[in-house]
Amino acid sequence: MHLAPLIIDLALILGIAGIMSFIFQKIRQPVVLGYIIAGVIVGPYTPPAKLVIDIPSIQTLAELGVIFLMFTLGLEFSFRKLLSVGLTAALGAGFEVLFFLFVGFGLGQWLGWSSMDSLFLGAMLSVSSTTIIIKALEELKLKNHRFASLIFGILIVEDLIAILLLVGLTTVATTQTFSVVALLSAGLNLLLVVGSWFITGYFIVPRLVSYIGKSGNKEMLTLVSIALCLGLVVLASHLGYSTALGAFIMGSILAETDIIHEIEELMAPLKDLFGAIFFVSIGMLIDPKIMWEYKETIALLCLVTIFGKIFSTSFGALISGQSFKNSLQVGMGLAQIGEFSFIIASLGVGLNAISNKLYPIGVAVSLVTTFTTPYMIKYSGKIADTIEDKLPWKLRNNLNRYMVWSEYRKTGGSKNKDIILIIARWALNGIIVTFIFNLGLTTIAPLIESKWSAVITWFITLAIASPFIWGMIFTSKKNYLRIRKEKNFFKAIIVLSFPILTAVWIGYLSTKYFSLRYILPVTILLIIVVYLSLYRKLESYYKWFERTFLETFEDKKTETKTHVLTNLAPWDSHLVNIEVHPNANLVNKSLMQAQLRNKYGINIVAIQRGMETIIAPKPQEVLLPRDTLIVLGTDDQLDQARPDLEIPVNIANRFSSSTNYRLKHMKLTAKSPVVGLTIRQSGIREKYHAMVVGIEREHARIINPDTDFELKINDTLWIVGENSMLETLLGDFS
Repeated sequence: MHLAPLIIDLALILGIAGIMSFIFQKIRQPVVLGYIIAGVIVGPYTPPAKLVIDIPSIQTLAELGVIFLMFTLGLEFSFRKLLSVGLTAALGAGFEVLFFLFVGFGLGQWLGWSSMDSLFLGAMLSVSSTTIIIKALEELKLKNHRFASLIFGILIVEDLIAILLLVGLTTVATTQTFSVVALLSAGLNLLLVVGSWFITGYFIVPRLVSYIGKSGNKEMLTLVSIALCLGLVVLASHLGYSTALGAFIMGSILAETDIIHEIEELMAPLKDLFGAIFFVSIGMLIDPKIMWEYKETIALLCLVTIFGKIFSTSFGALISGQSFKNSLQVGMGLAQIGEFSFIIASLGVGLNAISNKLYPIGVAVSLVTTFTTPYMIKYSGKIADTIEDKLPWKLRNNLNRYMVWSEYRKTGGSKNKDIILIIARWALNGIIVTFIFNLGLTTIAPLIESKWSAVITWFITLAIASPFIWGMIFTSKKNYLRIRKEKNFFKAIIVLSFPILTAVWIGYLSTKYFSLRYILPVTILLIIVVYLSLYRKLESYYKWFERTFLETFEDKKTETKTHVLTNLAPWDSHLVNIEVHPNANLVNKSLMQAQLRNKYGINIVAIQRGMETIIAPKPQEVLLPRDTLIVLGTDDQLDQARPDLEIPVNIANRFSSSTNYRLKHMKLTAKSPVVGLTIRQSGIREKYHAMVVGIEREHARIINPDTDFELKINDTLWIVGENSMLETLLGDFS
């Protein structure tokens, strides 16, 4: 019987990966490095024989690994969490990319490379590897630390910037000119596309998945979750965007469902399996000959990458108001390049814009920095503490004052917060309207066979989009009178400009259907007529949509409470969810007895118990099994407290004595002291710590008899108990 080469390859890859992961776990090293070494062993550049046959299929499975890693990251890191670290993510990623575009280009010129090689080098060095960093943080159990959340945010922003880089590099490589207009257009398209994914997804997906989850069918839930993930991946690829970005966005949408923990549990095996294949495939790229040929260049680029990323991202995090320790940990965690660098290099090769040496050099730098990443993350805390202790007192004091001032700005609220929310609402409605108009052009128009198809399609899309157009025009209606009382000229101008901006935007979208000279006056007239006659009805439609949309974020009680309470975390502390283990040391103890604040310096801000949330619990509140505690503290404080709440003492040995238990039987005779007594009266449980689990009487068998069951002569008792106690019992009853 013929066996497909892929099955043989998988058996080999998974077998060696399993052995290497076991070895690396035993020597207390990151398992991801074991996977990469497994890839080197089975790779095409390792003599004596070519072990892996079906390399294209392995690469496809590796791509699935990236997809599932990003999908599970999205499940744990929702869009709201990204917003909570938005400023740090934007500054960190933006400063890092700009820094490396200039440094990389300058370094390439210094090495004597062409301008195009230098430009692509800067782009390759500017983006870190999301998948490798996620795996390293997961293995080191640091995913819940504050600096890890900042890293995730920066990585997502980096991926978005990388998409724009691909557009810009394509333009430069093909036209030999740089077009700001093309880059801005690509950025606007990215905003509209990603925004429409989020809005549509949040409105539909959580309700669909929650409905399926209530059926209790895990198989169906698994299939639907994977289908949704791969569906958005396919759509993202079709539109020319990163498949990893599509997977992450679908994960973050599913993160708003009330059955998110079940989905995470179901996806974990897929992530582990395909993730291992991905990291093995990275190892398979290692060509020792290439690395030796360009060893000086690779060593130089590795040093520039590591120290440059530590400086650039740490500086970006610092100016956003993060502490010195968090900022340095973020920089050290991002000190490498990865899969997006391969995509950028592949683009250059495909366009014949760069020399053949750049791709293997980029791969080599990625592999070396992949090896250093787990160690950089692992020791970043200790290194940050050491450096901070040696900083001049005045500098430390100024950094702390700046951090406090930044936190004050965040928690104190902005005077212009209301106008920012109004603009955001107008923009969100604008994204929906744009999405509907584009959908009409690509979906509805081809179905209408008429010379008036454009006009008919325009009317249909306008009718569908009308509630959201109402939302754009009247989004600030409630705030108008208050802004008027404030006598703020700037805000008043913005509020009054929304109807005009909306009309201009609808007119611009309508030019895709027919000529501007017809559509602009017709659009303005139609908006006035329709909205005067259907004002109330459109208002009710829009409010229904907005209310239904916002309900998505109200379903998840624990996460919503945590999100709201995040603003209560000052300085370097943050809020995390800790579930109380049933066998933990502090179960059934009050907060006063637990003394968590005195021992570790942490504070229980809230307790989630079933559907109930207890805000600011009293000292007399008792910790119950499976309580979810919303805990405020620094990373070090939380790490010290976790063993008392999450990890029970001697949990590994909790069944260590179970081998001493036996099932034995005995037949009652006239001399047995328990004849005529009930099971309860016999004292078998109390005196011998044993249990009657079955009785045979004549030809009848009774399983788990009631304690009031009366024992008679010739009954055969089946008893479970500890060996020595059973021997005593048999001796007493015989």
